[in-house]
Amino acid sequence: MTNNKQKIFQLISSINLGGAENVAFHLSEQCLVDSPTVAEFTIVELYRSHTDYANAKRIELKEKKIKTYSLFKGNKRLSLIFAPFVLLKLFQKEKPTIIHSHTDLPDCVLASTIRLMNLFRMTVPKIIRTIHNTALWPTNPRLGLYTEVAFQNDSIVGVSKAALEAYFKIRKDNQLTISPQNKVIYNGCNLPLATDIEIDLNPNKINILFCGRFEYQKGVDVLIERIKTINKLYADRFHFYFIGDGQLVENVLELTKEYDNVFRHSAIASISNKLHHFDFVLMPSRFEGFGLVSVEASFSKVPVIASKVAGLNETLPEDWSLWFDLNNEQELVSIFEKIANKEVDLKQLKEESFTFVNTYFAMKIMIEEYDKVYCQSLLSINN
Repeated sequence: MTNNKQKIFQLISSINLGGAENVAFHLSEQCLVDSPTVAEFTIVELYRSHTDYANAKRIELKEKKIKTYSLFKGNKRLSLIFAPFVLLKLFQKEKPTIIHSHTDLPDCVLASTIRLMNLFRMTVPKIIRTIHNTALWPTNPRLGLYTEVAFQNDSIVGVSKAALEAYFKIRKDNQLTISPQNKVIYNGCNLPLATDIEIDLNPNKINILFCGRFEYQKGVDVLIERIKTINKLYADRFHFYFIGDGQLVENVLELTKEYDNVFRHSAIASISNKLHHFDFVLMPSRFEGFGLVSVEASFSKVPVIASKVAGLNETLPEDWSLWFDLNNEQELVSIFEKIANKEVDLKQLKEESFTFVNTYFAMKIMIEEYDKVYCQSLLSINN
């Protein structure tokens, strides 16, 4: 390595199983590999996660010579208060060239850190923000304003057209200028490796997977109610698997106690390589910046049953037959009725979705586009 090493920080909420986090990991592992610019990537999490997945991921990143830092050992709400001071010290120590922030909480912490840096007349690194959601600060607009005011003409990337529109909206609503440096870069996906899974699936059942965070955004509360309805009709046909964790984990665990065809497992490392074991992936999201799991499932040739909401609706063909309205109970039940009665052409669905994602969401495309963003930022600094 040369003495002119450029440092790029990837700022995420926590090392966890999520689309934004996966993008940060992929960029750290693959971007600027062929670039003449020497760069070192570091993963910085606001609050430390202690799951088996997080521990395994830290080891994996270390083996790939990617550093990781945790700014706060407590919960995520308190991290908004304390993490900016730790990040400030980390900036002083490491002197990163670029800070790449992913999602709203990292943006908020970065906004506080920028204010501290300005107070102490420190040089602020070049900032890149990737917008991963289509609803920005819906429950706390004041905190959204506090965050956005700190940013000027930074590089903005939307993971979908809908996500970029959300950035435009929050800036316009708060009478803030929109950065001219904005573009859409769809989240990329590698072709899954098809590895073994540590779960015993029943080959005589139709195995349905939900994986990700057990949160309101992901529609887990609605899914729980829909499963109850579906089980009244087809309890002997389906097995439902929840893989992940989150605020609604107790609700999911209650469901597993009520029904013997519902199972919950902690987050699994490299879950994208294990999706092919399932018959369908279910995504009942209220909103999504993009919906990476949907793309990963299609690459694995596993049909996705999805709510047709902004962001997620860009990951599958427009005329996809497994779309449903989250607020219409009968639409999802009807899909399960067709699946149970074998009225769904699985072969056609698998080929249709695979062709679609291979055209728009190949990992190579995402890496090439972010390479351009990084190189542009580094060039502007050097000049």
